[in-house]
Amino acid sequence: MATDYNITIQFNPGNPMATWSIDGKIEALIKANVGDTLTFDFRLPDTPSVELASAMLFAGPRKPASAHSPFNQSQIPLVQGSKVKVANDGFWGFSIAFTTTNKEGVSSFFFLPDPELEVGSI
Repeated sequence: MATDYNITIQFNPGNPMATWSIDGKIEALIKANVGDTLTFDFRLPDTPSVELASAMLFAGPRKPASAHSPFNQSQIPLVQGSKVKVANDGFWGFSIAFTTTNKEGVSSFFFLPDPELEVGSI
């Protein structure tokens, strides 16, 4: 049976580094299986004038691998609630770069560095 991991990405205006958690718990590693999914929830600050403008996930192997990504794509555009299916065994890293805009149309830029994803038994 496939598992859906709910990844919450939290950030604050003025700090470009975002943090992440799984189902509310801060984790260093996501242990998954092929067929599982990751769902991304961007926690916007309690400011109604701030919106997620764009987000991109970048993935790559942390150890030699036969595939270029755990998701069959190395770059994946994300929106609020995006689901990404795990497709390849191995040990992976990924990062997410994203922007927000405020009511004046001014952008802020954020980065979520290197969560690690272990797929299958490696």
